[in-house]
Formats: sequence, C-alpha cells, structure tokens
Amino acid sequence: MITSVTGPLAGYADQEIKGLRLGLEYATGGTMEVLGRPIEVIVEDDTGSPDVGKQKAIKLLEQDGVHILQGSASTPVALAVAEQAKLYEVIYMIDPAAGDQLTTTDFNPYIFRTGGNTTQDALTGGKATVENLGRTIVHLAPDNAFGTSSQDAWNPIFEQYGGTVIRNINAPLDAKDFATYLQQVIELNPEVLMVTWSGGNALKLFQQIGELGLFDRMKVTTSIGDRASLIGMGDAAVGMNGVIRYFYTLPDNPVNDWLVREHIARHGEPPDLFTAGGMAAGIAIVEGIKKAGSTDARDLIPALEGMSFEGPKGTYTFRPEDHQALQPMYFVELVKDPDHDYPIPKLIAELSPEETAPPVNVPGR
Repeated sequence: MITSVTGPLAGYADQEIKGLRLGLEYATGGTMEVLGRPIEVIVEDDTGSPDVGKQKAIKLLEQDGVHILQGSASTPVALAVAEQAKLYEVIYMIDPAAGDQLTTTDFNPYIFRTGGNTTQDALTGGKATVENLGRTIVHLAPDNAFGTSSQDAWNPIFEQYGGTVIRNINAPLDAKDFATYLQQVIELNPEVLMVTWSGGNALKLFQQIGELGLFDRMKVTTSIGDRASLIGMGDAAVGMNGVIRYFYTLPDNPVNDWLVREHIARHGEPPDLFTAGGMAAGIAIVEGIKKAGSTDARDLIPALEGMSFEGPKGTYTFRPEDHQALQPMYFVELVKDPDHDYPIPKLIAELSPEETAPPVNVPGR
C-alpha cells in the first residue's frame, strides 16, 4: 500500500489503511490467507508527492517483491504509481484517488479502481444541484489534477441540465487561508457555490465559508467529506445537500454491518468516508486472487474484468472496458441528529451503479 501517511491527506490514508486490513480479513474469513498463502500488508508513505510515490512503488516491487499495489489518497500520486504498475506488470487496486484520468485518458490495463471517480459524483449530484439549488454556479476546487478533473467532470453536467458555471476558482491544496478565494465568490454572487475539496484543511475551508456568511448568501453544495469535515461545517451546514461516497448509516447490508461492528470494537468509532473504499479494495483483491487462482497479473486481469463482489455499499462491478467499479452512490441532506454532535447525512436518493455509470473514455477501447 502506497498512500499519504503524512501530509494534508493523512486522515484519508488512515481510513484507507484500516479499511484495507478489515477487507482482507473479512474476505478471508479471518485467516488472512488466500490460496494457502499468508497475506502481508506493507504500508509506505508517499507524503503526497508523486516522485516519492514512484520511488516507494519501485522499492516495494524490487526490494519487497510485492504482488499487488494498492492506494493512494492522492490522484497525482496514483498517476505516478500507475506508471510503475504498468512497467512491472502488477495489478494496482486504486482507492480512494478519484481523478477521472486514471480510468480514462491515463488508463492502463493494470489499473482497477474500487473507489468512485469524479464523474460518478457529478452524475449523482449535478442534475439535483441545478434543479433544486440554483442555475448560476461557481466551482471551487484544489489547484491539482484532482481539482481540475473534478471541474471538468462536474461542469458539463451542470450545463447539460441548464446551469451556467460563472467561473472555476482553484486554491492550493495546502492553503492555510481561503479568504481571498471566498471573497472572489462573494463578488461573483452565484446562486450556488460548488466546493470540491480533499484534505485536512477542508475543516478550515468550511469554517471560513460559514464565517464569511456564504451559507446565508447562497446555496453551498459539495461532495461531502469525512467526519472531520462534518464537524468543521457544524450547524451552519444543516440543510445543505450534496453527494457522499459513504457514511456508515447509509448502506443496509451484511458487509457494512460487519464493518461498522468491527470498526467500533477495534477503533472506538464508526468507519469513516474512505474506510469503506479500503475495505472494498481488500475484498476485491482476495476475490480476484481466488477467481484467478494466481497473483500473476496475466491471470488477474481477465479474472477481475467484469467481476462483481459484495462490499460495504452493496454490489460493485469492475467494468471490463475501463476497470472502473460501478457502485451505488448517495445524494443526501445534512441534518441534526440527537446521537451525533455534528450534522449527519440523511439519504435523499440512492442511485444505482447503472444510473451513475460514467461514459467509457479510454483511447482505443
């Protein structure tokens, strides 16, 4: 596993690591063995740097002799690691990196992604935003591959349903103060502020959105983040609508029941936003190896293509054309709840894997 153990995305990495270990355990019935061989998880810190991620991938492949790569929290890192997976001919099971290009323009056959991508988010929330919140939109996102790919995915869907994106605004992922960027939003005066963000400073971003009165001036929508983000938004975000990949109370299935129960027992709190994705990656790895009877990518690729498996959100299926896992997605409203000291997502609609399937956009496929 290569992920951002340190840096702005460290919180996501912690969720991912816990989820992967639980997924491997669940899929092996607690033995942590597959095909009669023990499973060993080696975690390397990419620090959020693509160059570091590349070097850690080479180290894992050449020195440690790993059979499968998993990660990362960062799309730019995942792009760098994917190149090494192709070079060394090993499977790279991606979660939670969400940039579309990993399963479109920069696709290679060794990539499989259990995490949702930005177009799946956009197909879940774009139409609902325009029809329910407003038609003039400013889109704030990080100034990196994830942020720009998110804007590229969401904005055409806003426009498809009659919305107008007035401007894209991009801020550094490690920004300490968002006031300058939010002042631009106030001056543009859209009906809707769309926020696409990832990282530990999301807490600061949403605090400043509240402090500057944007929740009162306009509708604010987002791909809703992890527990820290919900705490940071606080009561000012009650009533806000948005897309969320996972919240532990939303799915109703035996896999999620097991995940919630075991995570609380071991870590003293429920699973978080990307814990479910890590678990799905672990389950997919084990089920793929079982089906292939091998850890060799030449056997795993045809075994994984088209494979369906049960994970925390329900049924996931790797689409053969681009290896993107189609999966249920959620559109929610943030509400007060007596059992939580932060707003929690209330389900408005669960969209099926088919409803949120992005177009296939792989050159030559």
